[in-house]
Amino acid sequence: MAEPFFSDPIMTMSIPIPMMPTPARIPGHSDKRWFLQPFGLLAFLLVFSVLLAGDARATDPTPAGSIPAAPASSGNRLPSVDQVEAMIAEVAADTALDEAGKAALTEQYRRTLANLEATRTFEKQANDFAAALTTAPAETTAIREQLAQRDQGASEPDEIPKDLPKEEIARRLSIVLADATAQETRIGELDKAIERSTGRPAAIRARLTDVKTALGEIDTELNQPTSADADPASLEARRWALETRRASLWAETRMLEQDLLSQSAREALHRAKREEAVLEWETLRARQRQLEELQNQRRRDEAEAAQRESERARIAAADKHALVQEATRENTEITTSMGDLAGDLDAVALEIENLEAERKRVEQNFRAAQERIEAAGLSKALGQVLVERRDEIPDLRRLRGEIDDRDDEIAEATLRQILYREEQRQLRDLDAYLDELTARDPTTQPPEVREQLEATLEQRRRLITQALSVEDDYIRQLGELNYAADQLIQTAERFDDYLAERLLWVRSTLPVGIETLVTLPSAIGWLVAQEHWVEVAKVLTHAGVHSPLLWGLSLVVAALFWKLSALRRAIRATAEPLRRIRTDRLRHTGKAIGLSLLAALPVPLLLWLIGLQLSTSTEATGFTRALGSALIATSVGLYYLRAFRTLCITGGVADRHFRWRQDTLQRIRREFDWFSIVIVPIALTAMVLFNDSDPAFSGSLGRLAMIATMVAFSVFFARLLSPATGVLREALAASPNGWLNRLRHVWFPVIVGAPLGLAVLALLGYVYTAGVLFESLVQQTWLALALILLHQLIVRWLIVTRRRLALTAAVERASARRAQSEAERKVTAPAASELQVDEPEPDLAALDEQTRRLINAAVFFTAVLGVWLTWSDVLPALSMLERIPLWHYEGMVDGVAQPIPVTAADLGLVLVILFVATAAAKNLPALLEILLLQTESVSAGGRYAIKTLVSYGITVAAFLLAFSTLGLNWGQVQWLVAALGVGIGFGLQEIVANFISGIIILFERPVRVGDIVTIGDTTGVVTNIQIRATTIRNWDRQELLVPNKEFITGRLLNWSLTDQQNRITIPIGIEYGSDTRKALGILAKIAEQHERVLDDPAPLISFEGFGDNALTIVLRCYLNSLDGRIGVATELHQAIYDRFKEAGIGMAFPQRDVHLSMRAPLDIRLDPAVRDAFRAAEQVSQGD
Repeated sequence: MAEPFFSDPIMTMSIPIPMMPTPARIPGHSDKRWFLQPFGLLAFLLVFSVLLAGDARATDPTPAGSIPAAPASSGNRLPSVDQVEAMIAEVAADTALDEAGKAALTEQYRRTLANLEATRTFEKQANDFAAALTTAPAETTAIREQLAQRDQGASEPDEIPKDLPKEEIARRLSIVLADATAQETRIGELDKAIERSTGRPAAIRARLTDVKTALGEIDTELNQPTSADADPASLEARRWALETRRASLWAETRMLEQDLLSQSAREALHRAKREEAVLEWETLRARQRQLEELQNQRRRDEAEAAQRESERARIAAADKHALVQEATRENTEITTSMGDLAGDLDAVALEIENLEAERKRVEQNFRAAQERIEAAGLSKALGQVLVERRDEIPDLRRLRGEIDDRDDEIAEATLRQILYREEQRQLRDLDAYLDELTARDPTTQPPEVREQLEATLEQRRRLITQALSVEDDYIRQLGELNYAADQLIQTAERFDDYLAERLLWVRSTLPVGIETLVTLPSAIGWLVAQEHWVEVAKVLTHAGVHSPLLWGLSLVVAALFWKLSALRRAIRATAEPLRRIRTDRLRHTGKAIGLSLLAALPVPLLLWLIGLQLSTSTEATGFTRALGSALIATSVGLYYLRAFRTLCITGGVADRHFRWRQDTLQRIRREFDWFSIVIVPIALTAMVLFNDSDPAFSGSLGRLAMIATMVAFSVFFARLLSPATGVLREALAASPNGWLNRLRHVWFPVIVGAPLGLAVLALLGYVYTAGVLFESLVQQTWLALALILLHQLIVRWLIVTRRRLALTAAVERASARRAQSEAERKVTAPAASELQVDEPEPDLAALDEQTRRLINAAVFFTAVLGVWLTWSDVLPALSMLERIPLWHYEGMVDGVAQPIPVTAADLGLVLVILFVATAAAKNLPALLEILLLQTESVSAGGRYAIKTLVSYGITVAAFLLAFSTLGLNWGQVQWLVAALGVGIGFGLQEIVANFISGIIILFERPVRVGDIVTIGDTTGVVTNIQIRATTIRNWDRQELLVPNKEFITGRLLNWSLTDQQNRITIPIGIEYGSDTRKALGILAKIAEQHERVLDDPAPLISFEGFGDNALTIVLRCYLNSLDGRIGVATELHQAIYDRFKEAGIGMAFPQRDVHLSMRAPLDIRLDPAVRDAFRAAEQVSQGD
């Protein structure tokens, strides 16, 4: 027997029988010589034989068909399912346990149950694999012998009787179709099984390593000492879970080893079964073709008979009533359609056979290539053969187009069926239908007319039944044809991918040497041979005479040449509206681009038209087809060059719309002009020689022309992109610290050196490799031109939008200034210190910068994606990333749990996802801000909430997608979430509370950006809502950061939550003795006359009370918004002062009464120090 995959000491230890009683414990036998008794001797022999069997099992390898038992742990037998379920019920009924304890014990017991179930499953699978190791070879041999016998006695299927009834043909055909479908399903299942077995050994070995590690961890846990105060029930539950887990891992180990041992035998059996299923399917398909051919023959016979009958009826109805003639004509149309479909059925059946034969041919080539490469590797000779085989792969684009066309045919046939069934339903009651027809026309009342109509409609009813049957067959046959085409596409794609990965680095010809130069004159002679160009002239002459398409497109080309100057004038005219902001629109740029693309069309269209005629004409030869294909391919590249060059004309799109520098445009035009002139003839020469010539000619002149094309591209890149003199000079000088300038010594040599490197490969004989890579490089060049145009178009849209928003903002500011000036003229003094509380103005410059960064990131990502799509099919290094597994995770494949690898390609995809998400989360909100600025219904707070939530959503979606790509599902990361929950509960609760509160603020919106709020002793405007805190700017322009939790859990006063109406309260104190009624009337008039004071709610003026020094009157009035609140208060105060002064109502001021008692003389005493000072001063004055 083969050795196990890994050897472990535990696998070879003796297996004790812990439940067998020891000799000293045998009941009823306490005598020390117990073994002399009959029963004691029997017990001793039994124990001894068991121990010997255990030692034998420990020392001998396990036979292939037997499964060793897992070693027990600690001398304990594994619990049974009944025992575990009884313990679960006992725990549930135990009232002494709390809920947490019950949950913990129940979870341990449920794990034990799951482990026991897994152990049984693994043991069953191990036994199945072991049995397959024994039975699979014999079964494979039997199948091979049967296949060999069938090959020796192969013959055509039994002939089907020609007179078989139509119903019996249909019944047999349905049975054959069902059996063929079943065989196809079986073949697909066997293919999946074979494909799974290919990578199964590596996955098994990786899993065995993981299992061995897990077993060691379980042994460590089981050997750990237990605490003295630990709960016995918990210890037993934990021990059961660990021991059953250990047993399930041992069972899985045995299953995996048996799986690995039987892998080759089962794979051979699967392949033999597949060959048997394929042979059976082919037999059924042959029988199906026989039945279908017989059925189609019957259809044709019936259609021909119906056509003859309809024709006779049509002739007979020539002199009958018009309604009878119309009904006869419709019958004839039905029979004609049936006849056409019968012919189409034959063509479809033939096409199915051709596609199946083509699929078999491709599949045989595929298998032959695999066998050759596996046997001898890739060599130059084999590489050349495989290159030819790859050229023979059918055109997959054509096959997909044909499938789409047939889908349209199926839709049309289905529509015809619907119409037939509708008419069949009407003809079901023929008398009612005749009554309806004759009621419309009185001339149909005679009995003979009705009888003629009835006979004609009865014939139509039979014809509709036949037509429905034919349509059913036609739809089914088209479906089978699509299936055959799809199978061919899948096989061809697999073969093409296989060859693309292995042929890239195979030398396809000899390096350039003397033989190449010797062959060069012959190749030139073949290219310029007179007979070839005479053939070209003949084909074009024939096309000119017999092809209306040539004449029509030639007229289009002539019209484009004639209108070329007018097109250029129209392009320049689109720049006029761009001078004024009010007329500047993006559609002018789109129109200019469309005209530029049209102006670049004449020459490429002419080449394409000539190439089309040379390659598709019925008079075409090998040389004309090669030249035509080359012209078509060259016209496409030439169109890209001329289109970009037309975009850069003076006054054109790049000049007026994109605002490129004039010297940059001049260099672009100069470089594109010479490159277009040089590249067309040498590229044509290379393609003609490689399309149709002797391999020696393509290896000499064709190879040199291809090398010249590569050198031309390199020179073009060097002159155009030179950091010192190229078109990027000003951009590099403007950003000396940018990555483009810092890496110029990297990207410039790579771009210029790539074509030169491919030219060197072609010189060394790797012509196929150089050609494939150069084709991808050319496609990358066209992609770069398209990305430049797309980038500039998006930037142009951004500029137009920014200019329009700036104009709108300027108009609004001018209107506000005029309104403010008019308001200032109406008041006595301006409110210079008024605080305007507007919605925050968007910083257009900052938004523009962020949006540009987003655009650059999007274009860069598109370029990376384009590079990947362009090169992944031709660079095996890129495709090989998918074959580098980093780790595995358990996943479901076709309903079966299997280890799924996470490859280096998946890791690269995750990096791309994180890069895109980071760029989008940082810059996409700015783009949304610009878009939402154009929607007046969205406030500043709404815009902020939308862009913030979008940023959060992008981040969450990116991480979920990244985790999914890496195979991390909820079951694998829930422990991490639980750990984070514990950490949050202790250390991060404040931060998380603020974060959650911030999200609640964005959704519930108790405060919004632009609201005026009072929180604590601070009142101000909300200017920013971030993840952790919200910023409030007070009237002193100080910014206060308030944790978001304060807005949710604390008390908040929002002045503008539902509306911005607010009240101004002005208390006034007037002198005692003033006329209070007059004062109240004056205040009412002041409030009524002020334009900012609302009438509803109405102002409230009240006489509040008698103060110490004044009579208190209070004016309460309401404003529509908080804008200009301080200015309104100033205006009201000024008006009250002026009107009270005019009315003689004085403002009170504080008064104090001082009472001096004169009942006794005042006792005035001086401080002794003060008295001495007065005396000294008096003496001095007397002395003077």
